[in-house]
Amino acid sequence: MIVYPESGYESWLSEAEADAYFATRLNVDEWTAATSDLKLRALQTAFRSLQEFAFEINFDADGTLADTYSDEHAEAILKALQESQCEQALHELKHDLENLTANSVSLGGLLSVKLSSDAKPERYSPRAVAILRPLIKARAVSRYR
Repeated sequence: MIVYPESGYESWLSEAEADAYFATRLNVDEWTAATSDLKLRALQTAFRSLQEFAFEINFDADGTLADTYSDEHAEAILKALQESQCEQALHELKHDLENLTANSVSLGGLLSVKLSSDAKPERYSPRAVAILRPLIKARAVSRYR
């Protein structure tokens, strides 16, 4: 797995850095029980999942954080990206997010069927989203008359 700031990176942090993060967190049984291969795949999947967000972060052409940030600001951004990736990786390990199914079906208001009310996990870890919230671009609403 290629780790930031290497060119073509596919993770904000290494497995060892993720292990260090999880060593300070409760309820991480899925992470500690996972093999090294599974941990790497979880980190890569989490990285790809979080790339779906539009970030308010400036990157240079080589994909590294822009030089316009102070060292402290760049470190804070990288820490937020790393922690959110860890949280999303744990979320991916705990839940089968690839096979989420609908819980209701409606045919134009003519027929509505509610399926099993089993609680479905959210696509993104709420903790990861909370960490990233200051870095995510707010969606603009356009209004037409």
